[in-house]
Amino acid sequence: MRLSPEAVQAIREEVARADPQAEVWLFGSRTRDEAKGGDIDLLVVSDHLAFADELRLRAALLDRIGWQRLDLVVRPRSRLGEPFAALALESGIRL
Repeated sequence: MRLSPEAVQAIREEVARADPQAEVWLFGSRTRDEAKGGDIDLLVVSDHLAFADELRLRAALLDRIGWQRLDLVVRPRSRLGEPFAALALESGIRL
């Protein structure tokens, strides 16, 4: 996984601040140590976060880990069977 321990901790804290019951998954190229570059792809599983909450979470994350490319996807548990969410869960790393 190509995220610093400090970045992982910041992500966990900000997601928990937004929704204490949420899960967060890192997926995409940052899960592979041999890959280079790439944005940070996060799937947040939450039944409580609305779009405005997602925007606030994105800003809080970038404030904590530095402004960089970040793809933040929020899905409720009822939509985890959709192809995109299922792939992120299957190939991702839970933070």
